[in-house]
Amino acid sequence: MTAWKSAVARAFDGAAAYDGSARVQALVARALAEAVAARKPAAASVLEIGCGTGLLTAALLPRLAHESWLATDIAPAMIGRCRARLGAVPGLRHAVMDGERPALAPGFDLVVSSLAAQWFLDQPAAFRGLAGLLRPDGLLAVATLVEGTFAEWRAAHEALGLPCATPRFPPAEALAGLAIEGCTTDLTLERVGERHADGTAFLQALRAIGAQTGRSAPLSPGALRRVLRRFEAQGASVTYAVATLLVRRAG
Repeated sequence: MTAWKSAVARAFDGAAAYDGSARVQALVARALAEAVAARKPAAASVLEIGCGTGLLTAALLPRLAHESWLATDIAPAMIGRCRARLGAVPGLRHAVMDGERPALAPGFDLVVSSLAAQWFLDQPAAFRGLAGLLRPDGLLAVATLVEGTFAEWRAAHEALGLPCATPRFPPAEALAGLAIEGCTTDLTLERVGERHADGTAFLQALRAIGAQTGRSAPLSPGALRRVLRRFEAQGASVTYAVATLLVRRAG
């Protein structure tokens, strides 16, 4: 595992209060569950990437018939939280796994992932790999963050000429143009707003959900205070730009 992925796993392991701050994550999980159920996949065998505390698992389980369901996450503590939420479910297993490098054989009817793929290092390669695990007529359904996410927070940094540690998310066009051999793809985009009491509350919420791992060195305390003031002057709201990618393998 790379140093970056190890840092991401540690951050999510430490997110013991995840559910208390995961309002957007819960909303996106429910929307993805509805999108999957509307397509009525033959879901005898299901693979979930980045199950976290089980928000998507809990939203999707009542909507699907399944014989086997493998819920995976890169963070061992998240697996424990998912188990605690769901209890004993027939056919449901858990495993610690990097979803970008699944050590699994093909044969899944459904592969799902909600707000985990933004942590992948190479999304196109990862999505092609996950689609390769599908049986004929299988479905890969992924909700992930794209360019425009946290634009307000990034704008506060840019206005002050300061670097922003928030990861740069790919443009939606990059996913819309993704070609996967033997598959058809469909992409939809939704923007979800979230208001915070102030800048500190926003940062606390990021830490609570384990999403604080940055791509650059943290700012000095003085520089961070300047960013927080600018962010609060803008209204202390952020946008999540959520792309839902649906990949269907030919029958």
